[in-house]
Amino acid sequence: MLNYNFYKSNKEIKLEVKDCLRGSWGQSVNTTFVFSLICLLLIGTTVLLGIFVAWWLSIPIALISMLIMSILSYGYSYFCLKLARQENPTTKDLFCGFSKKIGQVIKLSIKKFFLGIFWLVMLVVPFVVKSIGYSMATFLMIDKREINSDNALKESKHIMTQNYYRYFKLVISFVLWYFLVIVSAGIAFFWVVPRIMTSKALFYENLKTEF
Repeated sequence: MLNYNFYKSNKEIKLEVKDCLRGSWGQSVNTTFVFSLICLLLIGTTVLLGIFVAWWLSIPIALISMLIMSILSYGYSYFCLKLARQENPTTKDLFCGFSKKIGQVIKLSIKKFFLGIFWLVMLVVPFVVKSIGYSMATFLMIDKREINSDNALKESKHIMTQNYYRYFKLVISFVLWYFLVIVSAGIAFFWVVPRIMTSKALFYENLKTEF
């Protein structure tokens, strides 16, 4: 029987996030800006090609853009995990997915996407539950270089055992921060996203100590 008493509360995680980001806000905002800018450029290119060149050309470009964004998302998770560990991450970490492990990074993104679509079609509640179950897969793949996409998904579900509601509460607790992004016309996005992602990284760090 696993002992879950060692788990930190979401309040403790949020307090720890402040320590992790102290002195690293400039780097965090800069990396979030670069990540967002590249994604916007990829989306904008896809839309413009579809409108001004040929609609069918936007389809393969959109697929390529999605793959690139998924690799960058992996890199951003890596950046935030290093933030959580106070390992002085840099913007270069954003591109760590473009490595020998790129195949597994892409496979993980594709599997999470189609599994999400499947459970969304089934029902909203199973979609939310399954998404939470797979939420640690990216961090696991970052942490364990030998792990593949299938095992990352399986292990994610395993370590999330009895932690679904706890993770759900953590995500929901940022509702007011999402609202701040809206009322600030998106400006607060570059401060809110690092805070949320680092909180998720700390949640993972707390989970893995038991396994």
